[in-house]
Amino acid sequence: MGLFHTFKKKGDVSPSGADSAMWLSQAESYVHLYRYTDALHCLDKAILADPKNPVAWHEKGRLLAMAKEEKASISCYDKAIELRPGSAVYYHNKGDTLASFGRYEEADTCFLKALSLSPDDVVFLTSHAWMLSRAKKYKEADEIMIKVCDLEPRGPEHWFNRGLMLFDGGKVEDAISCYKATFEIAPGHAASYFNCANALSLLGKYEEAVFYYDKALKFERAMTGAMNNKGLALSNLGKHAEAFDCFRRVLIALPKDANAWYNKGYEQMYLGKYSEAVSSFDNALSFADGNDRVFIDKCREAKEKATRS
Repeated sequence: MGLFHTFKKKGDVSPSGADSAMWLSQAESYVHLYRYTDALHCLDKAILADPKNPVAWHEKGRLLAMAKEEKASISCYDKAIELRPGSAVYYHNKGDTLASFGRYEEADTCFLKALSLSPDDVVFLTSHAWMLSRAKKYKEADEIMIKVCDLEPRGPEHWFNRGLMLFDGGKVEDAISCYKATFEIAPGHAASYFNCANALSLLGKYEEAVFYYDKALKFERAMTGAMNNKGLALSNLGKHAEAFDCFRRVLIALPKDANAWYNKGYEQMYLGKYSEAVSSFDNALSFADGNDRVFIDKCREAKEKATRS
């Protein structure tokens, strides 16, 4: 859904309405250039020219939401809805904004209103499901996603989203089934292979996980997360030389990745390369987030172990 929506009206346009439309168009141009302050200035001009322009109020609400201006954003949405109470989009976007600020009960009311006006809109339904999932109402969220998948059973994004929500709700095996449905429909969907592999790793099914990490990397060779997690799965299988090679590859792409340096050092210890492991742990420490004391302590303990070996 685009940031701006054009509404055509029959009949003559008043001078103030024409001015408002002109400023609205200019705001859209600025948005495309990521010049949001200028876009807001134009929207204010559009509203000044025609205070009853619901589109201008709505788009101002969206820009203010992006700027994390919670109160002002909701106020603009309310004005847009007052001027055009039959717009399902306005209720949906207000609900999305409320959800982004953690105001789930109010968001729920908005989504239900939007869906009362457009019951089978899969975008509205999915947004509602995501809000419920963030509010940890996983059962209700999945009931909605089942409906979405029934409405558009060949939409891979619906199965993928359902899988993500099921995983968040602790339904790991059900999530795997959804990820598999995703790449059966869209065989090149790298993210679904990756998430499926992660879920399988969580269940300790490392051989199968490696298979799907390789699938993800086949379709997105630069997916360093898949390469890293493949290394972790191989390590759990005792295949330390192969795991080491995965972390080596990650570090070619991300030479300052502290976790990859730690993982590389861990595999070097298994391979008996203790002095090299010490060097890897030193690199991990040099690139570590200074606030992550747990990780830093882990690196220091591993380095000490490698030094003593």
